[in-house]
Amino acid sequence: MLIGASIAAEDLEFYEPLFPGNDIMRIFPVRVTIDGEPLRVLPPWSDTRLEYCRRNGTIPFLSCKVDGRPGGLERVRRQLEDMPGWIDRIYLTDRHEPEGDLPGGPAGFHRDFGRFLDMVDTLPAAIRKRISCGPVLTQTWTENPNRGDFNYRTYDPGTGDFLGVDCYVPAGTREWVMSPERLPKPAAFLKHVKAYEHGPRDARPRIIPELGLIGMPADTDGSVRAQWIKGVHEELSTWHPGAPGWARKWGMLGWIWWNQRGKNTGAVRGIGGRRDFPLDDRTVDGDTVIKLNPPKPLRMFNALWTAQHSPRPPAHPHHATGLSPADL
Repeated sequence: MLIGASIAAEDLEFYEPLFPGNDIMRIFPVRVTIDGEPLRVLPPWSDTRLEYCRRNGTIPFLSCKVDGRPGGLERVRRQLEDMPGWIDRIYLTDRHEPEGDLPGGPAGFHRDFGRFLDMVDTLPAAIRKRISCGPVLTQTWTENPNRGDFNYRTYDPGTGDFLGVDCYVPAGTREWVMSPERLPKPAAFLKHVKAYEHGPRDARPRIIPELGLIGMPADTDGSVRAQWIKGVHEELSTWHPGAPGWARKWGMLGWIWWNQRGKNTGAVRGIGGRRDFPLDDRTVDGDTVIKLNPPKPLRMFNALWTAQHSPRPPAHPHHATGLSPADL
Protein backbone atom coordinates (compact mmCIF):
# COMPACT_ATOMS: atom_id res chain seq x y z
CA MET A 1 0.00 0.00 0.00
CA LEU A 2 1.29 3.47 -0.89
CA ILE A 3 2.17 5.76 2.04
CA GLY A 4 2.76 9.37 1.11
CA ALA A 5 3.00 12.91 2.42
CA SER A 6 2.26 16.22 0.70
CA ILE A 7 4.80 18.96 1.37
CA ALA A 8 4.49 22.61 0.35
CA ALA A 9 7.14 23.96 -2.02
CA GLU A 10 8.40 26.40 0.59
CA ASP A 11 8.83 23.58 3.15
CA LEU A 12 10.73 21.07 1.01
CA GLU A 13 14.16 21.99 2.31
CA PHE A 14 13.03 21.53 5.92
CA TYR A 15 11.01 18.34 5.52
CA GLU A 16 12.91 16.39 2.86
CA PRO A 17 15.48 14.98 5.31
CA LEU A 18 12.76 14.17 7.86
CA PHE A 19 10.98 11.67 5.58
CA PRO A 20 13.23 8.67 4.79
CA GLY A 21 10.60 7.55 2.28
CA ASN A 22 7.61 9.08 0.55
CA ASP A 23 5.72 6.93 -1.96
CA ILE A 24 3.31 9.49 -3.40
CA MET A 25 2.77 13.23 -3.04
CA ARG A 26 -0.23 15.43 -3.73
CA ILE A 27 0.77 18.41 -5.93
CA PHE A 28 -1.62 21.26 -6.65
CA PRO A 29 -1.92 23.04 -10.02
CA VAL A 30 -0.76 26.48 -11.12
CA ARG A 31 -2.94 29.32 -12.37
CA VAL A 32 -2.81 30.42 -16.00
CA THR A 33 -5.07 32.43 -18.29
CA ILE A 34 -6.34 30.59 -21.37
CA ASP A 35 -8.73 32.21 -23.84
CA GLY A 36 -9.28 34.99 -21.32
CA GLU A 37 -10.27 32.62 -18.51
CA PRO A 38 -8.27 31.86 -15.34
CA LEU A 39 -7.72 28.10 -15.18
CA ARG A 40 -5.44 25.83 -13.18
CA VAL A 41 -3.22 23.40 -15.07
CA LEU A 42 -0.28 21.14 -14.32
CA PRO A 43 2.84 22.84 -12.96
CA PRO A 44 5.87 22.78 -15.24
CA TRP A 45 7.87 19.57 -15.02
CA SER A 46 10.72 21.66 -13.57
CA ASP A 47 8.57 22.64 -10.54
CA THR A 48 10.46 22.21 -7.25
CA ARG A 49 7.81 19.79 -5.97
CA LEU A 50 8.28 17.56 -9.01
CA GLU A 51 12.04 17.81 -8.64
CA TYR A 52 11.55 16.55 -5.07
CA CYS A 53 9.61 13.60 -6.50
CA ARG A 54 12.40 12.88 -8.96
CA ARG A 55 15.06 12.90 -6.22
CA ASN A 56 13.08 10.65 -3.90
CA GLY A 57 11.37 8.25 -6.31
CA THR A 58 7.99 9.69 -5.28
CA ILE A 59 4.89 9.29 -7.46
CA PRO A 60 3.29 12.68 -8.26
CA PHE A 61 -0.46 12.95 -7.63
CA LEU A 62 -1.40 15.93 -9.81
CA SER A 63 -4.61 17.86 -10.26
CA CYS A 64 -6.04 20.50 -12.60
CA LYS A 65 -9.12 22.70 -12.67
CA VAL A 66 -9.98 23.10 -16.34
CA ASP A 67 -13.64 22.06 -15.97
CA GLY A 68 -14.09 20.87 -19.53
CA ARG A 69 -12.76 24.07 -21.16
CA PRO A 70 -11.32 23.17 -24.60
CA GLY A 71 -8.29 25.43 -24.20
CA GLY A 72 -7.52 24.01 -20.78
CA LEU A 73 -7.89 20.43 -21.96
CA GLU A 74 -5.54 21.11 -24.86
CA ARG A 75 -2.99 22.76 -22.57
CA VAL A 76 -2.98 19.77 -20.20
CA ARG A 77 -2.82 17.36 -23.14
CA ARG A 78 0.37 19.04 -24.37
CA GLN A 79 1.84 18.97 -20.88
CA LEU A 80 1.15 15.24 -20.54
CA GLU A 81 2.62 14.54 -23.95
CA ASP A 82 5.83 16.23 -22.71
CA MET A 83 5.99 14.15 -19.52
CA PRO A 84 9.67 13.47 -18.72
CA GLY A 85 11.04 9.97 -18.90
CA TRP A 86 11.88 9.72 -15.19
CA ILE A 87 8.17 9.52 -14.38
CA ASP A 88 6.94 5.94 -14.47
CA ARG A 89 3.49 6.73 -13.05
CA ILE A 90 1.37 9.73 -12.17
CA TYR A 91 -2.04 9.94 -10.54
CA LEU A 92 -4.20 12.64 -12.04
CA THR A 93 -7.56 14.29 -11.45
CA ASP A 94 -9.50 17.36 -12.53
CA ARG A 95 -11.48 19.54 -10.09
CA HIS A 96 -10.67 17.59 -6.93
CA GLU A 97 -13.35 18.12 -4.27
CA PRO A 98 -15.98 19.40 -6.72
CA GLU A 99 -18.81 19.51 -4.20
CA GLY A 100 -20.31 22.82 -3.28
CA ASP A 101 -18.23 25.26 -5.33
CA LEU A 102 -18.60 24.08 -8.93
CA PRO A 103 -21.23 25.73 -11.15
CA GLY A 104 -23.40 23.06 -12.69
CA GLY A 105 -23.42 20.81 -9.64
CA PRO A 106 -23.12 17.03 -9.96
CA ALA A 107 -24.29 16.93 -13.59
CA GLY A 108 -21.75 19.57 -14.55
CA PHE A 109 -18.94 17.71 -12.81
CA HIS A 110 -19.90 14.40 -14.45
CA ARG A 111 -19.87 16.10 -17.86
CA ASP A 112 -16.59 17.96 -17.31
CA PHE A 113 -14.78 15.03 -15.78
CA GLY A 114 -15.94 12.89 -18.70
CA ARG A 115 -14.31 15.37 -21.09
CA PHE A 116 -11.10 15.30 -19.06
CA LEU A 117 -11.01 11.51 -19.00
CA ASP A 118 -11.72 11.39 -22.74
CA MET A 119 -8.70 13.65 -23.30
CA VAL A 120 -6.50 11.34 -21.21
CA ASP A 121 -7.84 8.25 -22.98
CA THR A 122 -6.88 9.65 -26.39
CA LEU A 123 -3.24 10.29 -25.43
CA PRO A 124 -0.63 8.13 -27.18
CA ALA A 125 -0.68 4.63 -25.68
CA ALA A 126 2.88 4.89 -24.32
CA ILE A 127 1.85 7.94 -22.28
CA ARG A 128 -1.63 6.77 -21.30
CA LYS A 129 -0.25 3.63 -19.65
CA ARG A 130 1.78 5.83 -17.27
CA ILE A 131 -1.32 7.74 -16.06
CA SER A 132 -3.95 6.75 -13.53
CA CYS A 133 -6.86 9.20 -13.82
CA GLY A 134 -9.88 9.31 -11.54
CA PRO A 135 -12.26 11.59 -9.61
CA VAL A 136 -11.53 12.83 -6.08
CA LEU A 137 -14.46 13.54 -3.74
CA THR A 138 -14.75 15.09 -0.27
CA GLN A 139 -15.63 13.11 2.84
CA THR A 140 -16.48 16.22 4.88
CA TRP A 141 -19.07 17.42 2.35
CA THR A 142 -20.55 14.02 1.55
CA GLU A 143 -20.89 12.87 5.15
CA ASN A 144 -22.71 16.04 6.20
CA PRO A 145 -26.47 15.36 6.55
CA ASN A 146 -27.23 18.89 5.29
CA ARG A 147 -25.01 18.61 2.21
CA GLY A 148 -24.15 15.24 0.70
CA ASP A 149 -26.31 13.23 3.12
CA PHE A 150 -23.76 10.36 2.99
CA ASN A 151 -24.35 9.68 -0.71
CA TYR A 152 -21.01 9.46 -2.55
CA ARG A 153 -22.85 8.56 -5.74
CA THR A 154 -24.10 12.14 -6.09
CA TYR A 155 -20.78 13.45 -7.39
CA ASP A 156 -19.06 10.20 -8.31
CA PRO A 157 -19.30 9.70 -12.10
CA GLY A 158 -18.47 6.03 -11.62
CA THR A 159 -15.62 6.26 -14.15
CA GLY A 160 -11.84 6.47 -14.11
CA ASP A 161 -8.91 4.31 -13.08
CA PHE A 162 -9.44 4.94 -9.36
CA LEU A 163 -11.74 6.72 -6.91
CA GLY A 164 -10.21 9.15 -4.43
CA VAL A 165 -11.77 10.57 -1.27
CA ASP A 166 -10.10 13.38 0.70
CA CYS A 167 -10.60 12.57 4.40
CA TYR A 168 -10.12 15.12 7.19
CA VAL A 169 -11.15 14.90 10.83
CA PRO A 170 -13.09 18.11 11.57
CA ALA A 171 -11.03 20.64 13.53
CA GLY A 172 -14.06 21.57 15.62
CA THR A 173 -16.70 24.28 15.98
CA ARG A 174 -17.13 27.59 17.79
CA GLU A 175 -18.07 25.53 20.87
CA TRP A 176 -15.27 22.92 20.87
CA VAL A 177 -11.95 21.98 19.33
CA MET A 178 -11.05 18.42 18.33
CA SER A 179 -9.54 16.55 21.26
CA PRO A 180 -8.39 13.03 22.10
CA GLU A 181 -11.75 12.40 23.77
CA ARG A 182 -13.74 13.43 20.69
CA LEU A 183 -11.46 11.81 18.11
CA PRO A 184 -13.36 9.18 16.07
CA LYS A 185 -11.94 5.68 15.95
CA PRO A 186 -10.37 4.93 12.55
CA ALA A 187 -12.97 2.32 11.58
CA ALA A 188 -15.83 4.67 12.43
CA PHE A 189 -14.14 7.58 10.67
CA LEU A 190 -13.83 5.57 7.45
CA LYS A 191 -16.94 3.39 7.54
CA HIS A 192 -18.91 5.24 4.84
CA VAL A 193 -15.92 5.38 2.50
CA LYS A 194 -15.46 1.66 3.06
CA ALA A 195 -19.11 0.85 2.40
CA TYR A 196 -19.49 2.88 -0.78
CA GLU A 197 -19.54 1.46 -4.29
CA HIS A 198 -21.03 3.08 -7.37
CA GLY A 199 -22.60 -0.21 -8.40
CA PRO A 200 -21.99 -3.97 -8.22
CA ARG A 201 -19.34 -3.76 -10.97
CA ASP A 202 -17.36 -0.95 -9.33
CA ALA A 203 -13.81 -2.35 -9.18
CA ARG A 204 -11.91 0.95 -9.18
CA PRO A 205 -9.17 0.88 -6.54
CA ARG A 206 -9.53 3.50 -3.81
CA ILE A 207 -7.04 6.07 -2.57
CA ILE A 208 -7.07 8.86 0.03
CA PRO A 209 -5.23 11.71 -1.73
CA GLU A 210 -5.48 13.92 1.37
CA LEU A 211 -5.65 12.61 4.92
CA GLY A 212 -5.56 15.04 7.81
CA LEU A 213 -5.94 15.52 11.56
CA ILE A 214 -4.67 18.72 13.18
CA GLY A 215 -2.10 18.71 15.94
CA MET A 216 -4.73 18.84 18.68
CA PRO A 217 -4.02 21.28 21.54
CA ALA A 218 -4.82 18.64 24.18
CA ASP A 219 -2.57 16.01 22.56
CA THR A 220 0.44 17.55 24.23
CA ASP A 221 3.09 15.05 23.10
CA GLY A 222 1.45 13.92 19.83
CA SER A 223 1.03 10.33 20.99
CA VAL A 224 -2.73 10.24 20.38
CA ARG A 225 -2.36 11.46 16.81
CA ALA A 226 0.47 8.99 16.21
CA GLN A 227 -1.64 6.06 17.37
CA TRP A 228 -4.62 7.28 15.34
CA ILE A 229 -2.49 7.34 12.18
CA LYS A 230 -1.36 3.81 12.96
CA GLY A 231 -4.99 2.77 13.40
CA VAL A 232 -6.02 4.32 10.08
CA HIS A 233 -3.21 2.51 8.29
CA GLU A 234 -4.15 -0.80 9.91
CA GLU A 235 -7.80 -0.32 8.95
CA LEU A 236 -6.97 0.51 5.33
CA SER A 237 -4.61 -2.46 5.17
CA THR A 238 -7.61 -4.79 5.45
CA TRP A 239 -9.36 -3.26 2.42
CA HIS A 240 -8.27 -5.62 -0.31
CA PRO A 241 -9.47 -8.72 -2.11
CA GLY A 242 -8.43 -11.81 -0.22
CA ALA A 243 -8.67 -10.20 3.21
CA PRO A 244 -10.98 -12.04 5.63
CA GLY A 245 -14.58 -10.94 5.11
CA TRP A 246 -13.75 -8.69 2.15
CA ALA A 247 -16.38 -9.13 -0.58
CA ARG A 248 -15.86 -6.02 -2.71
CA LYS A 249 -14.18 -6.01 -6.10
CA TRP A 250 -11.96 -3.03 -5.28
CA GLY A 251 -8.91 -2.70 -3.06
CA MET A 252 -7.04 0.12 -1.34
CA LEU A 253 -4.13 1.82 -3.12
CA GLY A 254 -2.92 3.93 -0.21
CA TRP A 255 -3.08 7.27 1.59
CA ILE A 256 -1.30 10.65 1.51
CA TRP A 257 -0.90 12.74 4.66
CA TRP A 258 -1.56 16.46 4.20
CA ASN A 259 1.68 17.69 5.77
CA GLN A 260 0.88 21.36 5.23
CA ARG A 261 -1.07 24.15 6.87
CA GLY A 262 -4.74 23.86 6.02
CA LYS A 263 -6.99 26.70 4.95
CA ASN A 264 -9.25 28.56 7.34
CA THR A 265 -12.61 26.75 7.23
CA GLY A 266 -14.23 28.83 9.96
CA ALA A 267 -13.58 29.88 13.55
CA VAL A 268 -12.93 27.02 15.98
CA ARG A 269 -12.89 27.46 19.73
CA GLY A 270 -9.39 28.09 21.03
CA ILE A 271 -7.59 27.94 17.67
CA GLY A 272 -9.57 30.30 15.44
CA GLY A 273 -8.74 29.63 11.81
CA ARG A 274 -5.51 27.68 12.37
CA ARG A 275 -5.25 24.25 10.77
CA ASP A 276 -1.87 22.76 11.65
CA PHE A 277 -1.62 19.36 9.95
CA PRO A 278 2.17 18.82 9.67
CA LEU A 279 3.22 15.71 11.54
CA ASP A 280 5.64 17.54 13.81
CA ASP A 281 3.26 20.37 14.76
CA ARG A 282 0.87 20.90 17.66
CA THR A 283 -1.55 23.82 17.77
CA VAL A 284 -1.46 25.72 21.05
CA ASP A 285 -3.94 28.48 20.25
CA GLY A 286 -4.99 30.74 17.41
CA ASP A 287 -1.59 32.44 17.36
CA THR A 288 0.80 29.66 18.28
CA VAL A 289 2.04 26.35 16.91
CA ILE A 290 4.97 24.43 18.42
CA LYS A 291 7.25 21.72 17.10
CA LEU A 292 6.86 18.42 18.92
CA ASN A 293 10.04 17.01 20.44
CA PRO A 294 10.12 14.16 19.73
CA PRO A 295 7.64 14.39 16.82
CA LYS A 296 5.73 11.18 17.52
CA PRO A 297 3.27 11.45 14.59
CA LEU A 298 6.19 11.94 12.18
CA ARG A 299 8.03 9.01 13.74
CA MET A 300 4.91 6.89 13.34
CA PHE A 301 4.62 7.80 9.66
CA ASN A 302 8.25 6.84 9.09
CA ALA A 303 7.85 3.61 11.04
CA LEU A 304 4.79 2.62 9.01
CA TRP A 305 6.58 3.44 5.77
CA THR A 306 9.63 1.44 6.83
CA ALA A 307 7.53 -1.55 7.87
CA GLN A 308 5.63 -1.43 4.59
CA HIS A 309 8.83 -1.46 2.55
CA SER A 310 10.99 -3.64 4.83
CA PRO A 311 8.89 -6.49 6.21
CA ARG A 312 11.81 -7.90 8.19
CA PRO A 313 12.62 -6.29 11.58
CA PRO A 314 15.35 -3.68 11.21
CA ALA A 315 18.84 -4.52 12.48
CA HIS A 316 18.70 -1.52 14.81
CA PRO A 317 15.03 -1.23 15.87
CA HIS A 318 15.58 1.89 17.96
CA HIS A 319 17.18 3.91 15.17
CA ALA A 320 15.16 7.07 14.44
CA THR A 321 14.14 5.89 10.96
CA GLY A 322 13.68 2.25 11.88
CA LEU A 323 11.31 2.35 14.84
CA SER A 324 8.57 -0.22 15.03
CA PRO A 325 5.10 1.30 15.38
CA ALA A 326 4.85 -0.57 18.69
CA ASP A 327 7.84 1.39 20.01
CA LEU A 328 6.11 4.76 19.72
